Amino acid sequence: MINLLTQQIIKEPNANAFVKARLEVVDWIGYALAGTATIQAVPFFNLQKSLPEGHSLNLLGKRKLNVFDSAFINASVGNILELDSVHRTSIIHPGDTVIPAAIATSSFINIDPHNFLRAIIIGYETAIRMGICLGQDHYETFYSSATCGVFGAAAASSFILNFKNSPIKLAENLNYSIQLATMTSSGVWQCRKGDGEAKQYALANAARSGVTSAFLSQNGAKAPQDMIEGELGFLKGYKNDTDYKELIKSNDNHLINDISNKPWPACRHSHPVIGVSLELKKDLVKNNLQINQISEIIIETYKTAIDFCDKSYPQNTIEGKFSLQHCCAISLKYGNIKEDHFKENILNDTSIKEIRKKIIIKPNTKMTKNFPNNYSASLSIKFNDGSVLNRLNRHAKGDPENPMSQKEICDKTLDLINSNSNGFQDCELLIKKIMNSDGKYIKNKLIWFEDLQDIISKGSKKC
Repeated sequence: MINLLTQQIIKEPNANAFVKARLEVVDWIGYALAGTATIQAVPFFNLQKSLPEGHSLNLLGKRKLNVFDSAFINASVGNILELDSVHRTSIIHPGDTVIPAAIATSSFINIDPHNFLRAIIIGYETAIRMGICLGQDHYETFYSSATCGVFGAAAASSFILNFKNSPIKLAENLNYSIQLATMTSSGVWQCRKGDGEAKQYALANAARSGVTSAFLSQNGAKAPQDMIEGELGFLKGYKNDTDYKELIKSNDNHLINDISNKPWPACRHSHPVIGVSLELKKDLVKNNLQINQISEIIIETYKTAIDFCDKSYPQNTIEGKFSLQHCCAISLKYGNIKEDHFKENILNDTSIKEIRKKIIIKPNTKMTKNFPNNYSASLSIKFNDGSVLNRLNRHAKGDPENPMSQKEICDKTLDLINSNSNGFQDCELLIKKIMNSDGKYIKNKLIWFEDLQDIISKGSKKC
């Protein structure tokens, strides 16, 4: 089966896939760098100080790290702010593991930007196909961004190590890298039930394990050819009724093109509610209506969003980002969503609490049926005088049907860096290099992450 998967993922990507891969790298730089300035990054910051020096990027320090520790440390900060991109149907965040793994491995090999971006596309394709194959049942219990992300990290790293080899050797090493990665696939959703860094640890471990699998394969390690689909294999262990066809079916589009980018720092399941709430905030202003005139707010959305994000009384930042009630309340009050809106003072603000109390959440049958191919929500606001305002958000901002523009993603990265005062003055130039489409950088050695390490060394307050 993995032989068939390999044949699909190593196809030369289309032009759109390369553009999207560039944007994914830019997006990751922004939310990962911003993540370094958070309290959740402190354990990993302290850890990296004791790790041996190497040749690979270290977002949390001035010293470079070895290839495995680099993947681990850099993957630890990407999800902290809940701004990481997501693939809807697989319900995973492939960039959290694929990009740190690819960056770490690229320091080991003289690779050009074109093939580096191919590695990103291959990694996304692998992780997403695994997520689609496992489906919603897996997602309900397991942290699929980690359980599936390890395969994406392995595939991306293996391609980087082998892209100069013959197609047969490349396919062979990709095959074994993915098979070996089955032994490290892990992560359960209990990690979102409270504070802590377990969620970050799962992603960090997946990225490092993927890189390790690629290097093991490169050094001759093998595994049974049916580690994925065998009677005691990965898919049987995680889901007994798996439809294997989703893993190996032909797709000339490349699934990275279907990635959704996050404009707001909250769980993606909250974004349809945020979008519709922000639109209704405009309606309130336009009609000169006050929040204290509201008697009731009814949110309708799909069941999974409710399962993950029905929290009337969030107690900390993580719970706030996973609270439909809080996301709706801050949207209606402030007309925007910022990281500061999830801090303790806002969570405990009396006016915010009053809005949250008025919110009723109902599952919508049609929206539930359309999930995960569609993330949607509706909002109905009732006022003391009996009047009503209604809005429907069919496609969350950032989805392929309602995408963030290239400029919006690049501006998001720059805003994140500036707002966190990390001093990364040269990031605008770096973004221009990454997004360059005239071929100037395609023939040159990949130096993007050498530039990024220099930026960190000059400007990071954490170092």
